[in-house]
Amino acid sequence: MSNAVDVGQPEDAMVRVCRVKLDVFDAQGYVSAVKLRGFLGSLFVDDVEFHHHSERSYHYPLIQYKRVNGDLLILGLQDYAKVLMNKMSVVDSISTRRGSFKVLSQELDLSTWQVRNVSCCYDFVTPWLALNEANYSNFKYCNRAEQKAFLEKIIVGNTLSCLKGLGIFVDYRVESFIVSFRSFCVGAHGNPFEAFTARFFLNVDLPDFIGLGKSVSKGFGTIRRTL
Repeated sequence: MSNAVDVGQPEDAMVRVCRVKLDVFDAQGYVSAVKLRGFLGSLFVDDVEFHHHSERSYHYPLIQYKRVNGDLLILGLQDYAKVLMNKMSVVDSISTRRGSFKVLSQELDLSTWQVRNVSCCYDFVTPWLALNEANYSNFKYCNRAEQKAFLEKIIVGNTLSCLKGLGIFVDYRVESFIVSFRSFCVGAHGNPFEAFTARFFLNVDLPDFIGLGKSVSKGFGTIRRTL
């Protein structure tokens, strides 16, 4: 693997994960990850981790909302694993501007994941927002090979940000290698963004459905291990 950086000393490399899968009566798919975030953020308005609206500087979101292959998912990480599990007991419907949608069932899984130094292959299963205004123009002027290397470095940086937000510090070099990638346009924050899908190797064993990159609380950058 070609893109790597050294990071700090090892501590407790465990991640507490609560994954909630919602079966919602929503044949048209109106309840997006963003709408789910808006509803639960309003329902639990006293806890900023559910809506991420605060004057605090950015931190890695410990509550993340997803729609993956039509499934609505919520991820609660570290201290917010049990918080999410406890709070979901009162959620029996989801209200949006389109109306109220009944929650038919909830599938909750509470587990502890050990982050290990092992090579894993992942897919981005939701659009990955890798670029910001500062590096977008540099990326566009790169050739295909340079773009691949550019994105590999960003995956490493995104992974380090994720680990730091989870309170995990490792003593090995984080490395990435992209097998394939393509770009496409998506709407985010009311504006068009260039997003990516990619298959890549990473020498960090992360939980399925965790997010990397920008706007992970809204479902972007969700990864899943490939078979």
